[in-house]
Amino acid sequence: MTYTFTLIPILLILNLGIFNHSPFSEYDQNECLVKTSSEWGSNCSACMNSKGSYRVNLRNECGTNLDVVVAVKEKTNRWRTFRVNNLAPGDSVSAYACDGAGKYTFWTRNAGDNKTMLPTDEEIQIEMSEKK
Repeated sequence: MTYTFTLIPILLILNLGIFNHSPFSEYDQNECLVKTSSEWGSNCSACMNSKGSYRVNLRNECGTNLDVVVAVKEKTNRWRTFRVNNLAPGDSVSAYACDGAGKYTFWTRNAGDNKTMLPTDEEIQIEMSEKK
């Protein structure tokens, strides 16, 4: 019985998030953005020919706003990038490549976190071309 009374206050403190390093309050922001769908050949007003387009849709599944960069690969090996600041929980971002290769990647951070740098378009092109 003694353990029950001492364990309950500890669990309540952890659950309330009083300790910043509680395992209940930490998560990887990259796990927050979840692919909900993708499609080939969807109508895209920004593309001259939508027949080869590739679109990916991602949703913020966490309870915090995110800043997001999504990159979608073109068959030319260039990466088309999309930036969304302050993506709210439950909101989605759609990204596309006009002549898509069917690949995408993304980077996230907590909204407004200027200490965590998101890559520039140039850095994305360099980093992703090295990975091929």
